[in-house]
Amino acid sequence: MNDNETYLLDLDDDLSEKDWNGPKRSICTRCERPELVCLCSHLPSTPIRLNHTSVVIFQHPNEIKRPLGTVQLLSKCIDPSSLTVVRARQFPGKYYSDIYSNPNTYLLFPNANAVLLDDVINESDHYTIIALDGTWNEAMGIYHRHSELQALKTCYVKIDQKSEFVIRTQPTKETASTLETIAYALKSTEKDSPTLFDDIVRPLKRMVELQLNLGAVVHEAKLSLIEKGETRRHYSKKHERWLMTLQH
Repeated sequence: MNDNETYLLDLDDDLSEKDWNGPKRSICTRCERPELVCLCSHLPSTPIRLNHTSVVIFQHPNEIKRPLGTVQLLSKCIDPSSLTVVRARQFPGKYYSDIYSNPNTYLLFPNANAVLLDDVINESDHYTIIALDGTWNEAMGIYHRHSELQALKTCYVKIDQKSEFVIRTQPTKETASTLETIAYALKSTEKDSPTLFDDIVRPLKRMVELQLNLGAVVHEAKLSLIEKGETRRHYSKKHERWLMTLQH
């Protein structure tokens, strides 16, 4: 406490700490959302243990500042034995050599060499799927800073419906949130769990519905805005071409 804060408190000795901080919102202990927007009724009854997949998410630290990020929600759906989230700027090989050296590790990343995940799932009974979480620029930064990631086999998933995560801008209409992308990947690797995709996406749909009811607005894909000339920001042709590459 600095001198100024001491002085202010001395002026109003009768005020409690609660009066100074204002009313605190009650937070649900399970979904960790304010009780007004609790998602527990839409979460799986128990976190899902995967049979054929280990999911690893390398998350940019800026994501912790974004209260509506989808990885926190995903962690409420998938059992910790099947999901690892690492929040950092660097993911060196000396710490993650087991992941990087595993021949059945695939990085979800739409580069020129990426293969459709459905085309390779018969090669093994168990896969490690890595996803990079952050804005597209942050994810690209993580990828280009790590030769270990660039050396991995890359894959993409077919997004066959518009992203439910409309309260955050996606690069194109064919891209989706981290949660949805993982759900599509598990649709391929966990074929013996036909309800898994819906079980994971359901709480996201509810979160978006609640936010829209509270005044959030629908965001259109960045590439669509560029094509219609409805963005104030100028993007280079190189940036536009890069956005086009995300459309598998």
